[in-house]
Amino acid sequence: MTASRTLVTGGAGFIGSHVVDHLITTSDAPVTVVDNFSNTTRRWVQDHERSGAALVHELDVLDTDRLAEVLSDGVERVIHLAASVDMRVGLEDNWVDVEQSVLATRSVLEAMRRTGVREIVFSSSSTVYGEVTRRPTAEHHGPMLPISVYGAAKLGAEALISSYCHLYGFRAGIFRFGNVVGGRMNHGVIYDFLGKLRENPRRLHVLGDGRQRKNYFLAEDCARGIVELPAAAKTDVLVANLGSAETVTVTRIAEIVLEELGLDAEIVYGGGERGWPGDVPVVEFDLSKAHALGWHSSCASEDAIREAVRRQIGEAERA
Repeated sequence: MTASRTLVTGGAGFIGSHVVDHLITTSDAPVTVVDNFSNTTRRWVQDHERSGAALVHELDVLDTDRLAEVLSDGVERVIHLAASVDMRVGLEDNWVDVEQSVLATRSVLEAMRRTGVREIVFSSSSTVYGEVTRRPTAEHHGPMLPISVYGAAKLGAEALISSYCHLYGFRAGIFRFGNVVGGRMNHGVIYDFLGKLRENPRRLHVLGDGRQRKNYFLAEDCARGIVELPAAAKTDVLVANLGSAETVTVTRIAEIVLEELGLDAEIVYGGGERGWPGDVPVVEFDLSKAHALGWHSSCASEDAIREAVRRQIGEAERA
């Protein structure tokens, strides 16, 4: 057990609320949650708030002054998860990604610099790699040439964090996620498929050709990794992939969703190798760095998908 207090930006969101859950079960200090609730709900953290285990502040991390005030209240570490959660949003307005990744991260770093907080964990993405020439892809792959503004903005935020580590004595854990799945999701392929099937249980439209394949892992495994791995690293800037070694195709995900719902719907495809412009069709990770530090996902990608589908169906039934 540790007495240090952690502040989680985006702490009421899908991944953030799982991080808060993990912190509360492994710490004897309250967790500070910052969220503007623009794409989530307070209910994922309300039990912790009622018990006093979480201190919840409704504010935007772009408000550097207010964020600094919150950081001044005994915070020793920031887990920075606040960001735009769906890269497709940036197709229409790519300022969203620049603002929510680059400028928001700069605001968090400045608030930390003012208040003497020097440890940050950042949620990056596989999209920083772009279309790679070598798979599985390791953290040292380069040059990194993102094909979406979302990926470019995540890479820019990584660079800002690195500069603050070298200029101002920060320590950082930068984690490039595969696809995180589980309960509480409000976006992503499983969420989309379930929504489409509620509207039409006889026909499921799949973006792309269905052969896109990526790695998937559960939100609690993600939370465990980003909370625990920085302490195991012997460097001021840890950059690590988090995910599963196995990949699953979009077609297989559609089949699992139909199996769990007990439906026999027709699967139809939009065509093309990508789901949308900027989508990277194949994401396959080299996870040797995370594994060497003691972290492994608890299940394979297909098992994570099936568990996430079951959780999403259960949440819909209880709503």
